[in-house]
Order: sequence, then structure tokens, then C-alpha cells
Amino acid sequence: MKRILFALAAMLALTAQAAPVGIASGQPTGTNHPMAANIAAVCSTPTSPINNVLSDGSLDNIQKIYGDKNTQYGIIQADALEYMRGQDPKMMDRIVMIFPFFSTEMHIVAKDGSPITSLAQLSGKRVVEGPEGSGTWVSVQVIKALTGIKWTPIKASQKEGFDMVMAGQADAEFIVAGAPIKMLETSVGFKLVPLQDPSLDKFGLYTKALLPSGMYKSVKGTTQTYKVDNVLATYAFKNQYQAEIGELVTCITRNIGKLQSGDYHPKWRDVDPLDIDRIKWAAHPAAVAAIKRASRK
Repeated sequence: MKRILFALAAMLALTAQAAPVGIASGQPTGTNHPMAANIAAVCSTPTSPINNVLSDGSLDNIQKIYGDKNTQYGIIQADALEYMRGQDPKMMDRIVMIFPFFSTEMHIVAKDGSPITSLAQLSGKRVVEGPEGSGTWVSVQVIKALTGIKWTPIKASQKEGFDMVMAGQADAEFIVAGAPIKMLETSVGFKLVPLQDPSLDKFGLYTKALLPSGMYKSVKGTTQTYKVDNVLATYAFKNQYQAEIGELVTCITRNIGKLQSGDYHPKWRDVDPLDIDRIKWAAHPAAVAAIKRASRK
């Protein structure tokens, strides 16, 4: 009997140790999903496997790490953090950064030959804003609030929205994702509309950026736009999971050279662990300490 009980206890302990860690990312067509998959490939262990959790984007990821026990981490845009702080400051006091990620570029897609040549000309048009709660949707709400430009909003996924633009069912689509976007790399018959506005220049979370000529075979010339930071975030655990947070952050930091090789998503080349000191959002102390330790070695 003792042997049976011991065996059961050992099995239960192993099962508990093997409980997966969840990273809420996004949809497979975006950038977050393959980046989270890369973390899982490099940092999963038999006793701490990592699940890449599909989601509807930044706001959904916040909700998951706040209330889903199976999702401890999420990739979130900086403007989504601020947007949700305005909606629920109490909840956002419990959301902290553990790792600085890449920036995502804002794309305005229109059909080739469209008369739309500027952000202002979207006024009164049919514009795909992405799924509600996604990072794209959040950025679009910020852009509308800052610029005062009004259009007819359409909620659709990246691929659905692109198909609507190409079919003439929508005039333009916003896509906020790490460039180059795979879907646009393999598509033709579209153009990119420059994104510029003085109110966006003054907004502290957006930085001017360029989408270079040749990035997309359908687009000629360089396109002015903006980019926004992304972070890997978690719940602000004070006593629990300190070691686990430190171990994950240490793994990513020590493997940054490997992740920036050609075998992984190209956006890893834009990631610098020390950017955690630059991004204006509260960081978990265990993560900051892990980055500094791993960066010194």
C-alpha cells in the first residue's frame, strides 16, 4: 500500500510540475503568434512546457493574464496598456512588463489605383479597423481620438479586411503588425497610404517610421508611418512565481542571439532586452533583475 501511495504521489508531483505556462499572443497571421512560438521552441522544458495561446489581440491578452489561470503572460502593445488604464486603472495597476519586445508598424492598405493618398482622405470612407480588442483596433481608436477624423468603421480580421478592400467592399484597412507582414509580402494589387499627422507626432507612444521601398513587391517607394512598442507582460505577482518569471526572462535574454538568427522570426532582430529601462510602463522586479544578470554574462 505504501508503495502505491508513493507512486501516486510521485505521479501527482510530476503532473503538477508539468503544468504548462501560457503566453497569449494573437492570430497566426500576425507577428505576436510566431514570436510566442519561438519562445516556446527555445524555452520550453519537460517540467515547464509553454503554450502559445491564440487570442484576439492586446486587450484580450490583458484580460487573459489578469483572469485566466492557464495564461500567465501576454504580448501587449504600449498604446493598449494606456487605453486600458483609462478604462480600468485598478486592473492595470496589476499588469506589469517582464520583457521589451519589437515595435509594430502601422499600415494603411488601399487598392492599387485608389484616390486615397493620405490619412485625412479616409474621412467618410469605409475603413477596416481590425477585430475589436486587437492591437490594430486599439491603435485606430487612438488615431481617431487624436486626429478627429471620422469614417465608417468595419470590424474584420486582417485577411477578411484585405479581401474586402480588394473586392471594393471597403476603401482601406489598418493593419498594425511587425513589418514585413507575411500576407502583404505575398499579395499584389494594393498600395500603402502614408500615415502622418501632427497630433500623432506629439503622442508619446508613437514613433515615426518608414516602410522601405521593396519591402512589399506591390508597393513602389518608401511609405511614412508610425510604430508602437510591444511588451511581454504578466500579473504583478508579489510573492508567487518570482523564480518562474526570472527563469523565463533569463532564457529569452540568454538566447537572444539565437533568436536573432535566420531560423526565427525576423522581428527578433529589433529586440533589445535592455529596452526594459526605456519603455514607460512598470516592470516586474524579478524580470528586471534577470535581464541585468543575464546581460552581464
